[in-house]
Amino acid sequence: MSSGSTRAVALALAANGGIAISKFGVFLLTGSSSLLTEAIHSTADCANQVLLVLGMRQGAKPASPRHPLGHGQAPFVASFLVALLLFSMGGLYSLVEGIHKIRHPEQPHQLGWAVALLVFAIALEGWSLRGALRAAEPERRGRSLLRYLRQSSSTELVVVVAEDIAALVGLVFALAAVLLTMLTGDPLWDGIGSVAIGLLLIAVAGFVGTEVTSLLMNEAPPLALRAAIRAAVDGDPAVEHVLNLVAVIVGSDRLMVALQVKFRDQPSGAALVAAINGLERDLHDRFPQIQHLFVEPDEA
Repeated sequence: MSSGSTRAVALALAANGGIAISKFGVFLLTGSSSLLTEAIHSTADCANQVLLVLGMRQGAKPASPRHPLGHGQAPFVASFLVALLLFSMGGLYSLVEGIHKIRHPEQPHQLGWAVALLVFAIALEGWSLRGALRAAEPERRGRSLLRYLRQSSSTELVVVVAEDIAALVGLVFALAAVLLTMLTGDPLWDGIGSVAIGLLLIAVAGFVGTEVTSLLMNEAPPLALRAAIRAAVDGDPAVEHVLNLVAVIVGSDRLMVALQVKFRDQPSGAALVAAINGLERDLHDRFPQIQHLFVEPDEA
């Protein structure tokens, strides 16, 4: 696991742990539904970060006879579990709690504490998001944030960035709900804030779950990378033509590539083997993310 990913997850865990404790404490003082749902959300995020760390450690294990392609997809499984937790513990709970408070409103009290906490939490969550974005910058390479989140195979970073964005927006929703409750004296806004947070978390969980599911179902790397690999093979002096190229993401920034190649006529079988080995060395040097490479010479 990369140091950037580890740092981003550690920052998120520290931020969410502190925020969760503070939110529960202020909820007990105020009785605010929005704060309770935010406290549950932060607790779920802490569990999510622990899952990500376990997935990253499992993914770093070497290949074995039982897992010949390694354990690189372990972070994908952990990220999918995170999406389920975000959907259930975060989104559904917030939605149900908000609907309950809309139907049976209760007047929260001492909301000044809630405002102070939410402003502090926004600053802390912003710090965590800044750290996650900085960790993602080397891989992002100028791509838009949405495009990066959709294309990256570093699911631990994708999850942390998505969670931090959801947490930051959710805190803004909660702050707006608390302020509107204070200004109007109507506790209905507190329930509406909780519903808005729930819908936000469900949307983010759906996005993360969809992207991770695609990776678990043997997603191909971006077209530009596949084209670059094909061009590198075509440029080899021993290669006449690339007949077929299959590339599959098997882990965070890890690929398995299978090639069917028509080589130029070689004087002997040993010369053909040397040409294949030379092509493999060149591809591994130019594309270090290729962990497993299979080259099949063919005439068809």
